[in-house]
Amino acid sequence: MRVSYQVDVSSRESSEFYTRHHDAQKDRAAVRAEIEVLRRERLAYEQESMETRQALARSEAYCKSLEARVTVLKTEVHRHEWQR
Repeated sequence: MRVSYQVDVSSRESSEFYTRHHDAQKDRAAVRAEIEVLRRERLAYEQESMETRQALARSEAYCKSLEARVTVLKTEVHRHEWQR
């Protein structure tokens, strides 16, 4: 009777271990999948951020060229006014 009880207990413990092990593997797989999704999102945000910085740099360069053109035009206006 005692041997039968020990086999039964051992069998239940083995089954519980297998269940916990299987659940842990599923949990790890789910965490890995979530990490992969987050990595892809981070890469997309980094790409978008880089494109935004490049657009800002182009915009700032264009703004500076417009400011320089305004300065040139103001100088020409003053020169014409002085010549009158």
